Amino acid sequence: MCHVEADLAETVRPGWLSRWETTSRHLTLGKLIGLGRFGQVIQGTLHTPGGETISVAAKSVRRKNAQCYRNFYREAAILVTVHEDEHHNNAHSNIIQLLGLINETSQKYILMEYASKGSLLRLLRHAQKQNGAAPLEHGFLYAVDIARALRELQRLAITHGDVAARNVLITADHVAKLADFGLGRDVYAPVKDVDDDDKNRENMAENEFIPLNWMSVEVLERGEYTCQSDVWSFGVLLWEIATLGQEPHYGGNPHDNPSCLRLARTLRRGIRLRRPPECSGEMYDVMMSCWHENPSERPSPDEVETRLLRLTPGFEMETVV
Repeated sequence: MCHVEADLAETVRPGWLSRWETTSRHLTLGKLIGLGRFGQVIQGTLHTPGGETISVAAKSVRRKNAQCYRNFYREAAILVTVHEDEHHNNAHSNIIQLLGLINETSQKYILMEYASKGSLLRLLRHAQKQNGAAPLEHGFLYAVDIARALRELQRLAITHGDVAARNVLITADHVAKLADFGLGRDVYAPVKDVDDDDKNRENMAENEFIPLNWMSVEVLERGEYTCQSDVWSFGVLLWEIATLGQEPHYGGNPHDNPSCLRLARTLRRGIRLRRPPECSGEMYDVMMSCWHENPSERPSPDEVETRLLRLTPGFEMETVV
């Protein structure tokens, strides 16, 4: 079982910031392309010492408080850990590519590759509007990409914690990349701002919309995030692809947000997301295998990838270095 390190920054070799650091004078910022409660992403251009210009997505904190900065440095540390691993290969990896860090007093950015097609969730919902029930081209092949991302994270004993279509980015070449390792959940906060006083901080857990319906039983009950809980969330990602981006819910009112305890009890009774009308029985079997109550009975990312490749004829399996 591969748990996330309590303080992942400590696992990064000394000097990680200096090895990846660049200065703000090399960055030209453009339009805002993503906005959450605690973080924001701006499209920009990075000017390299060699005179090259690279399109980047620059992630920064939205609020200058301790929680935002903890999330910011956690994401930076995870991406550095991935990219400094001796087996990591940017040409084959399905984890969003880190290009640099700006860590100045007034400006702090994580610089990542710019995925021009945006999030998988946006593509799914656009396909829903355009084609009705027609499947999204490349849909389940994107899932193969994310299974490979989870395989890389599992090898490094890193848990993502929020595997979902909203956190998958699609490049111009139709490659899916797993993103949002530190600020992903901020997009579920209510629109109404909450001041940073003690009272409101205590109430934030009650006011925020947490993505419960992507969470495994052990996460709901004990907050236990592992690679196996990521596989559970991956099964929900497959369901999102099959439904062209519908919001998952377990029956009843789709706008009803159950508590952790109530949803955990529902899952303990064996209730799972229903098979989408356009989803094959074989693909639904893959989803159900990800939702085993016992984490050890869920398939590994390798096993999920193999099963998906069997269900997506014409897609050649590449060797990931």
